[in-house]
Amino acid sequence: MRKAILLAAAVTTATATMSSGALVYTIAPPGTNSGTNPEGGIVNGTGVWFNVLTGYVEVRGELFPTPLFTDGQYFLFSDGRFFGNPANIFVQGFFSRGNGVVYTSATNLNPARFAVGDVIGPGTGFQSPGAGFPDLGPNFGNWPTPGQGSLGLTIRDPSGDTADDIFYGFADITVEDDYSITLNAFGYENVRRAPVTVRAIPEPGTLGLLAPLALALARRR
Repeated sequence: MRKAILLAAAVTTATATMSSGALVYTIAPPGTNSGTNPEGGIVNGTGVWFNVLTGYVEVRGELFPTPLFTDGQYFLFSDGRFFGNPANIFVQGFFSRGNGVVYTSATNLNPARFAVGDVIGPGTGFQSPGAGFPDLGPNFGNWPTPGQGSLGLTIRDPSGDTADDIFYGFADITVEDDYSITLNAFGYENVRRAPVTVRAIPEPGTLGLLAPLALALARRR
């Protein structure tokens, strides 16, 4: 069994919205990649695991983590055994609680692909947790060619009472030439149902400035 735990850097940045919320943003360590898996990540749990709410990131071999189903948890994996489509994402939080991904439309039930500057919120794409497919590409899905983009995420607030008590978030990923998946970063807006804007990964030299800036802006508000 191969297991390697990776530590991620989490920062909170103030948003430019009228709400009092903030974007909670986590940068994954370099090399956070699912690898290719002809036996199927769905079978053995090999791939990238992350939790948007807690900042947890892990490149994991067999076996599946415990607990498996947790609000805000997702699984990026390659699966050449069952899907015929190597790049996939699974939601590892209960659909009935509102955990899911944003699909492109009611007729394209594959995860939508977002770019920096796109806004993900209540009116974005098709949102029906568990209604769609995990496919990213190449045979299906919206990564027919490799490249970088973001997935839209709906994340249940564990302190909420209903499936409507969700946060909107995103996962910045790169689908590589071999259709393995690299996780670059992820974030969410920490106000329920508040839209989130997809952000670019900060330059390394600016990371140390983000936390003090967020604190100063919060005090000003």
